[in-house]
Amino acid sequence: MKLSKIKFSLPDPELALNVLCIFAISCLALFTASGGDFLVKQAVFFSVALFLVAITYKIFDLSFFQKYAVVIYFLNIGLLLLLKVFGTTVLGSQRWLRLGPLSVQPSEIAKVALIIFLSAWLSKRPIKNYYDIFRALLVVSIPAGLVVIQPDLGTTLVYIAISFGMLFWAGAKLIELAVMVSPLVTAILASFGQKIISYQQGKIDFALTVPVAIFFVVLVFGLVIYYRAWSSPWVSSAIFVLLSFNILVMMFKSIAWGFLKEYQQKRLTIFLDPHQDPLGAGYHIIQSLYAIGSGGLFGKGLKSGDLTQGQFVPEQHTDFVFSSIGEELGFFGAIALVVLYTWLCLNIISVAKESKDRFVSFICIGTFSMMFFHIFVNIGMNLSIMPITGVPLPFMSYGGSSMLVNLFLISLVMKGAKQVKRS
Repeated sequence: MKLSKIKFSLPDPELALNVLCIFAISCLALFTASGGDFLVKQAVFFSVALFLVAITYKIFDLSFFQKYAVVIYFLNIGLLLLLKVFGTTVLGSQRWLRLGPLSVQPSEIAKVALIIFLSAWLSKRPIKNYYDIFRALLVVSIPAGLVVIQPDLGTTLVYIAISFGMLFWAGAKLIELAVMVSPLVTAILASFGQKIISYQQGKIDFALTVPVAIFFVVLVFGLVIYYRAWSSPWVSSAIFVLLSFNILVMMFKSIAWGFLKEYQQKRLTIFLDPHQDPLGAGYHIIQSLYAIGSGGLFGKGLKSGDLTQGQFVPEQHTDFVFSSIGEELGFFGAIALVVLYTWLCLNIISVAKESKDRFVSFICIGTFSMMFFHIFVNIGMNLSIMPITGVPLPFMSYGGSSMLVNLFLISLVMKGAKQVKRS
């Protein structure tokens, strides 16, 4: 077949334009933040990723991914296990697998594998009770566990966000999801309050923390009773045990907290008061806030931001790329980017709602859940309203693996849009 006969049609040009607009702003941010070095590399990443995605878009139909979802899932598990043996450790985390001159981040690829597998699973198994939720989360726990020990807490949280978004779309109730995730939320909130009971002797460290964690547990208990979120005595017992576990998490917070590295603990709490460690863990947030605040309404102009040009904001080409937008393009530039992301998310949800194919619908919701979590957390940590978790901003942050994953998922959504237009 001649290359001239191969035609790549865009079933959803609005979605494609949306992505290109975001990438164009990314090019401006990388150019102003690095003087062009990261921009050239990012352009290469985008071009290569776009070429690979265009080929897979043309060759593979959505039915292929649905048919081989189990194979894709176990190949992903194998890749994560391979990482533990041959992976490269950078900054204390074993996240990269070198393939000759290339470096691949399997945890990013795992997002695609998880979305595809859960889409195939949930399209045939709608959520009816806690047991269905537990089975689905058990499947998710394997790749999540392999990623959290890298350690990579941010990506693990992305997996949880993807799973809960898709479970909700499959029929799970919000109160059911709240009960299932409550021990994790309690463990995090327990570190934000004040100790009212404290006992320490030898290796025993007992503490009860209020008011945030206790308020959360009481709230969940109250909602369970109000909505009568149980269907049998067995389920009632399971809910009681799970919620009671929240109290143990609060009381023995130091044990649960101890599973995290010291830098992870600081990342989860420093956003509440970054000035408590202004030259250490809080430095990133403080500089980001100064950069965004100094931009005003219209910004200082490209290549004119004092903090951006002075390289005072660390990681301003990856995790804190939003801060350079805020300083040099100002409030209106930042809002324009948020509007583009809102447009992107609404486009994806629109395809999910209109599709009659459950697999396609779940692919879209999984993609939306991942994108929304990335956007909300990344911009939030730039504004000091979310913990620093190392979650990149889609199509904005520098990186080849994330660019490939994001473009591939958007291509799956566009395939779904193509089916919607045909029906």
